[in-house]
Amino acid sequence: MHSILLPTDFSKNSQNAIDYAIYLFEREPCTFYLLHAYYQVPSETGTKFDASIELDSMYKKLEATKSDKHTFESILVSDTALGAIDKTIVEKDIQFVFMGTTGFSAVQDVFMGSVTTSVLKNINSSTIIAVPGEYDYDVPDDILFANDYKHTFKPAELSPIIKIASLWGSIINIVYVNSKKELENVQQSNKELLDLHLKNTKHRFIKVKKKSSVTATLKDLEKGYKNICMVAFLKTEHSFFKKLINEPIIRNMTFKTEVPIMIMPVLK
Repeated sequence: MHSILLPTDFSKNSQNAIDYAIYLFEREPCTFYLLHAYYQVPSETGTKFDASIELDSMYKKLEATKSDKHTFESILVSDTALGAIDKTIVEKDIQFVFMGTTGFSAVQDVFMGSVTTSVLKNINSSTIIAVPGEYDYDVPDDILFANDYKHTFKPAELSPIIKIASLWGSIINIVYVNSKKELENVQQSNKELLDLHLKNTKHRFIKVKKKSSVTATLKDLEKGYKNICMVAFLKTEHSFFKKLINEPIIRNMTFKTEVPIMIMPVLK
């Protein structure tokens, strides 16, 4: 049974992320948690009441059309989006968090500006999937997994991307972005280990030269591979991750990419 968190601000973008999560896991037993974080301002009236009505309406609509494999629960809390998401991940043992990339109210804070970096630094116990508001999803074919092979992978760290790939038989395209011609010994070893961990999952290795930035390189790859349904990376503290943050790739790609972004945590 999968536990999946669906933060919502009742916007079209957050609804698209919810619909995508349900579609992606339609054949899997899941509990979906609908989470709305609100701020109770003394000068305003009806804030909590209105949110409660909206959330209840959403819950009833999803319950009415749900698969036999799916269960829904709603959560309404007075907190920041980051605080509410962080607490719910722990309390409900969440494996995946699906979010729209733009919106309003508390949910907007999570994927905007410096707060994006805050989420990446502070939420390390669950995989986050950011879904573009206009993403018109279909059966996923290819997943692009950006890598620098400087991290020694643990099997559990790869379980999110393996799970997503297994849902629809997707191919994981492992992309190495670097200007060097040859891998260092440790990189070659890590690449071979990655190959071993993915032996039961369809995958292939791709090497490309870095363009003006890592972001630009990945964007070109996304355009070149028309079947790419998702871009994923592991949140390491090594050079590749730092390049992504410094550009910053999350903000750029989250708001400009045409496919979802999957951010997987590193396990201690």
